[in-house]
Amino acid sequence: MRKAFCILLLAALALPVAAQRTRGRALLEDLSGRNRFAWEYDADFRYIFDNREFAASQDALIPSGTLNVLVLAPTVGFSVQQTRRVHHRIAVGLELAHDMGSQTWAGLAREPLAYYDAHVYARKGVFEGLAGIFPRRFLEGEYTEAFFSGGHRDTDRNLEGLLLKWRSQRFYTELGCDWMGRYGYDRRERFQVVGFGRWAATDWLSLGWTGSFYHFACSELAPNVVDNHLLEPWLKVDLARRTGWQELSLRAGALVGYQRDRGRRGGPQTPYGGDVILTARRWGVALQNETYFGGNLLPLRGLTDPSGHAYSTDLYFCSPCYNGFYDRLELAWTPSLTRYLSMRIAVRAHFGRSGYLGCQQQFSLRFNLDALRHRDIVAGRCL
Repeated sequence: MRKAFCILLLAALALPVAAQRTRGRALLEDLSGRNRFAWEYDADFRYIFDNREFAASQDALIPSGTLNVLVLAPTVGFSVQQTRRVHHRIAVGLELAHDMGSQTWAGLAREPLAYYDAHVYARKGVFEGLAGIFPRRFLEGEYTEAFFSGGHRDTDRNLEGLLLKWRSQRFYTELGCDWMGRYGYDRRERFQVVGFGRWAATDWLSLGWTGSFYHFACSELAPNVVDNHLLEPWLKVDLARRTGWQELSLRAGALVGYQRDRGRRGGPQTPYGGDVILTARRWGVALQNETYFGGNLLPLRGLTDPSGHAYSTDLYFCSPCYNGFYDRLELAWTPSLTRYLSMRIAVRAHFGRSGYLGCQQQFSLRFNLDALRHRDIVAGRCL
């Protein structure tokens, strides 16, 4: 009897020790198998050439000139695979850019990069969230030049703020905020919220929307606030899967704007119009035609604020040709090189109410080290 009591006492004393060891082993397994730490590094290289030839006598609103720039954005950081479904990444770096022909390295360092990137894998999709200063390429939505011109994308290459994305089998949406200006003596407080959504109803029909909410606030010199908002619901028919082409599509949308200078008399202006894009792509060669017809989407362009500054590219990021009838024809070649190297050669012709406006010749080359290092990148991670 005494012997049995001693055995039971020893077993009771050993249970907490065993439980502690089990918890310790589980913690070690969790740290080694789930909270996996890894160093990260990347280098994004871009060469951009864009030659614009427009005749001012033909009412051209795009100035002639050549953008010829070399961009290198190296980043370093680390990632943590918290669980099988949750992944974190932090990266810091610097965007370096050199304007070809300037014969000086002054201004080589353009903008710091520092951002947090997280992925959460749910049962029906993938959520991604970014915060900080990160490259514009993380935006995956289809924003026509009624929202961002090609020149704006090539010169304002980073966002400062937040970006939220959700991807499932047939649906994708994103919502981002870019904080562009801080209130000052002659510097306006300004930010832009952009959004995009696409639902694949069938293998040939997609429905979606694109939106922009831009708050062009005041400075000490210009105490007026300007609103510039634009929304485009659209539908897209793509017969690529049924024809064997890379793309054979028609995209039609309705653009509706809301603009108001609160420092001026009169109510808001609501320009609107229609936008139709036809695209045929095969063997890496694409022929695309975009036609806009409707009102002037830039009604405040050329007017001045109380300090005497004209509303120009600070208020409008779109192509200035969306002021009535506008047609753009593009022939482009984007050969399939490798996962981490892409190239594009294009020629564009622009037409407006007065006829032929001008043309562009474009060449771009991009090398992304991250795509080379992670050939099996998980779905949802932006390259």
